Amino acid sequence: MAGSKVTVGNVEIVSLLDTPMEFPWAAFFPNNSRADFDPYTDTYPGSYAGDKFRTYAHCYALRSQGKTVLVDSGVGPGPVAFLGGIRGRLLEEMSAKGVPPESVDVVVFTHLHSDHVGWNLTADNVPVFPKARYLVPQLDWDYFTASDVASQNPQIQASVLPLKGIGVLDLFSGEKAITAELTTYPTPGHTPGHTSIMVSSAGERALITGDLAHHPAQVDRTEWCSGADGDPAQAVQTRNKVFDQLEADGLLAAICHFPDPGFGKLVRLQGKRVWQAL
Repeated sequence: MAGSKVTVGNVEIVSLLDTPMEFPWAAFFPNNSRADFDPYTDTYPGSYAGDKFRTYAHCYALRSQGKTVLVDSGVGPGPVAFLGGIRGRLLEEMSAKGVPPESVDVVVFTHLHSDHVGWNLTADNVPVFPKARYLVPQLDWDYFTASDVASQNPQIQASVLPLKGIGVLDLFSGEKAITAELTTYPTPGHTPGHTSIMVSSAGERALITGDLAHHPAQVDRTEWCSGADGDPAQAVQTRNKVFDQLEADGLLAAICHFPDPGFGKLVRLQGKRVWQAL
């Protein structure tokens, strides 16, 4: 199994586990039976917790050309009621792995769901990452800050909207260079502006993605959707496109919700595409 750090060309990628999470299968995958996932138990044991589905809230720190870029900011300090009162430990992870909050130059969000924006601000609305710019996909901003949606999403009001007033938020669309080695890569479907990060350095490439998939079985069963996929048809189309690319090009991927540390590749075994963790 890989450690918490990998190198792609000249870019270092550090996996930061904010917290594991557990859900009833029917609540997370409402269109699938629990039995659908039974054949994958031995292949992906880290995605099972007794009679519940286990997933992971990872963030990734990328060191590129003198900058430290944090992809997503986890569930936050908690306690998070709808997740059973869990508390994130991102700051402890960062300290243990040599990525202090004050070293972060950019925080870029794959999307604006609550388990990806939780550590943005302190209780006093002070940025947790004091020198960082916070990059938000324009399409997600437009969708989640609409009054009827924002009122139903406390994380937007608490962790995202204040960033604009503080003056540390920047919106982006499409493919945006963060450094010459890191570029945003649209992967819509889960949310309107869902975005991945393409790493390209010294002839090597990798993809950092948020909620493109939640269970490793989805690399083969791309038609399976979580209940949180906002546009299921587009989510399936995006999974097919991206997973085909990852497999064909042999790219390393870091997938936020896959078992810790989330690094792996897509390969073929007995005619099926599988997630091969590093």
